[in-house]
Parts: sequence; C-alpha cells; structure tokens
Amino acid sequence: MTRRVQFLKASKAVSVVMALACAAPLLAQTADPGSIWSFPTTPDQPQTGDGTAQLDMLPIDKERLLIDAKLKSLAEQNLMTARINDISSYSNDTVMGLSAILSESDDPCTQAVRAAVYLDGHLAEADWTEVGKGYLDRPVTLALETVLIFVTPDVPGQLSDVTSSVRALSNSLNVVSKVLNGYDAYKNANKHYAETQLIRDGVATNEIVQQAARGNWTEADLTRERQALLVSAQSKAEEMLALQTRISDGLKEVDTRYEEAVQIAKYELEREVARLSGNNPDSPMNSLLNLNDYPAATRAYDNKIDAAGAVRAQEHQEVVERSYQRMREAQFATEKALAQVEALARYSAPLARGECSKIRRDGPIAKPTTKPDAVSEVLKLPDDKLMIFLKSIGLTPSADLMNCVCRSAGYGSSGTSQYYHPDTIGTYDKRYSCQQPGPPCIVAGFGCSRYPLPSDKDIWTNCGKSAGQDVPAAINQAVKARQQQD
Repeated sequence: MTRRVQFLKASKAVSVVMALACAAPLLAQTADPGSIWSFPTTPDQPQTGDGTAQLDMLPIDKERLLIDAKLKSLAEQNLMTARINDISSYSNDTVMGLSAILSESDDPCTQAVRAAVYLDGHLAEADWTEVGKGYLDRPVTLALETVLIFVTPDVPGQLSDVTSSVRALSNSLNVVSKVLNGYDAYKNANKHYAETQLIRDGVATNEIVQQAARGNWTEADLTRERQALLVSAQSKAEEMLALQTRISDGLKEVDTRYEEAVQIAKYELEREVARLSGNNPDSPMNSLLNLNDYPAATRAYDNKIDAAGAVRAQEHQEVVERSYQRMREAQFATEKALAQVEALARYSAPLARGECSKIRRDGPIAKPTTKPDAVSEVLKLPDDKLMIFLKSIGLTPSADLMNCVCRSAGYGSSGTSQYYHPDTIGTYDKRYSCQQPGPPCIVAGFGCSRYPLPSDKDIWTNCGKSAGQDVPAAINQAVKARQQQD
C-alpha cells in the first residue's frame, strides 16, 4: 500500500470522527452521559392513548418541563444562571440530578446558584463547540488507531454494525484484536481526549460547591478546606517541577549510556582492524590502515552505532512519557484545587453568610458585608507585621505557641510535620519555597511547602492555653486601650 493510500485512509478516518462529533448534539439526549463518545440508544417513544390522538407524556418529559419553568423563574429574578440554561440540552440523568438539587433547598437564590454550577459541571453535554476545542493528546496515534474502528453510517441517522464491519476489514489489514469491538473504539478516543479548561473548571466547581452545600459548611469549615486545597495545589505544582528535573536527569543518563556504547564500539573496531592488519592494537585509529579495506569490521561497527542510537531514541521516549503522564496528572490536580479554592470563595462563602444575591460567576468575588472584629483583622496580618504588632504591645509569642498554631491550621496530610519557621531552611535556593524566606507555616514530609499563619481566633486561643500566652486577649486589650485614648 502506498503512502498516499495510507494517508487517504487516515484522512477519511479523521473525517468520519469529525462527522460523528458534529452529529453528536443530535444524539446527546440518548447517549451515555459518562462518555462523549458513547453509542446513542433508541429513545423511548411516547405511546398514544386508546382511541385518542393525545400522546402520553413520559415522566422524564414532565420533569424537564417543571425544571425548565423553575429555571426561567429564577432567571427572571435576575439570579445566577448556567452558561447554557436550556434544560433540553442535557441528558436524562443530568436532569434527574438537577431535580434532586432543586428539592434540597427552598431558597430561590440558593437554588439558582447550585443549579447554575451543576449545569456548568455538565457543560460537555450541552456545548459541543466547547467540546470541540478539547485537544487530542496524540492526534496521529488516535487517527491510526481509529482508522478501522469508525465507519460511515449505512443509512442517514443510523449507525451500522461497527463490530462486523471491522471484523471484515481486519482479515486483510491485520487489525489488533482489542479494537474489534465498536465500544472499545469510543473508549480509545476518550483515552486521547482532554476537556477544555472551561469544562474541567466547571466539573471541579460543581463538585466542591455541592459538597459544601450538602455538608452545611460554615465559613470556618470553608477556610480550612480552602487552606487544604492550597496545600494540595502547591504540592502538585512542586511535583511538576521535580518531574521536569527528573526528565532532564533521565535524558542525560540515557545520553551517557549511548556515549559509552559508542566508545566501546570504537574500541572494538580498533582492536579488530589491528588484529587483521597486524598493527599495534594500541595505535590511534588514524594511524591504522584504510578502514575501507575491512568492510566486515566497519559494518559491524556501524551496526553497533545504529543499535545504540535506536536504544537511545527508545529510552528518551520512555523517560519523557513516564514523567509526562504524571506531569499531566499533577497539572490537572493543581488546576482542580485552584478552581475549587476560588469556587468556595465565590459561591460557597456567600451562601454560608446568607448573601447569595451578591454572587456572580464573573467579576470580583463578593466580600462580607459585616466587618470582622479587630482581633481577626490583626491576626490576618502577614507574619512579619504581626510579630511587630505583638512586640509593640509587649508580647513575644513562644516557639511552642507558634508551632502549635501552624499544626492546628490543618495544613498538610497524615505523615507530614507542621511547624513555624519564617526564614530560610538549609541553603538558600529561590527555586524551592522552603529554601527561602516566606510564609511561616512549614509542611514537610512529601516535599516542603510554606503557608500563612491562620487567622482563626479559636486556634490562637487554644494554643495559647498550653503556652500561657493568650494572643487574642492581649490584642483585644490593646485595641480597647487605644480606643479609650482616642
């Protein structure tokens, strides 16, 4: 088969994939909502009543009408709406999930926000333009793997028997057995597909907002969860940096092995030519006879160099691919954690404060209308400024107190240690957060990360009891004394 024929077959496969993608919105209502590539199934058809022309409405259709009316009512109240608020764009399972969410609260504003983030979390079902922006991680590989999997429908609007078609082709084109099933073709495409940032953020936001709502998280709960998410985000970001270093070191190791193989091959060539010519085996190569006079020896040398080069290319690819997959996972985990940090501040915190009407998807995040007390404001100061303030009122926190405060902040996970250390740890290195001054709460164990002091008064009060230093009380007393002076 010529390259041109192979290219045309691959092009046809890609065209069929695009055709299926364009047809997908028409099939979305009957497809498996868990996979954008799932086969559509035949929808249930409404039945006519005996002797009448009136159609019996299915329960799901009734539910769609009720939810559609509810969403329109919320929109008319100028409350938050989904990016795509048309309920007909979503699958039956998504509609039933939204119905359950709407039934969990009677407050229209809360219903609107939770419904909006829920539908945004299922954007891939409704917005195929956005889905189309998703990139194929390995488009060439995907095209080659799917060239014999996807087939053109025999009848418009219907899918042919993919399995039998592929089996017929496989006899002459030696298709791997694992792709003989049509369902595997869809799973294969999913393996290479990655959603856009908008879709991923929507999924992450919906997950955390619904969790916070169902758990009735308070602002203190939200603060702890955001801190934990920041820990996760920074940990994954540092993992990506470490993986980059691992790739660089791994490639150098591969190159070193290649250079050693080349030197060995060169030495063996010199010895062989010296043996055949009767020269001193320790003479430099350029003092030996013309290598063209020893074709067998030079061919052996060339073969060894080619083999070493092939091994180097394969090992280069393995080094990159091993770390690349983990880097992608770490990248997506970082993005998810940061998206959820913002979601808790943008949606869940105002809900917890009863200020739902101020929530907007875009623009500035709503701030509390009630100003925190003076103690909380002071405890929010950066570490260096807080220490200056405490020293000015005659209080120098002990090491035990500060270590307790950092441990109680909830940073890190089991197996890590938390302690107070605002200065450089070890040798200064601007690439690593702990090897330079910064936020004073250290989390060490799986790498090393820095986090700010918590501003929760309860943490400072509880730690102060064992240390004999009640920081909140001292701050409150100093503030009152200043107010009396004014």
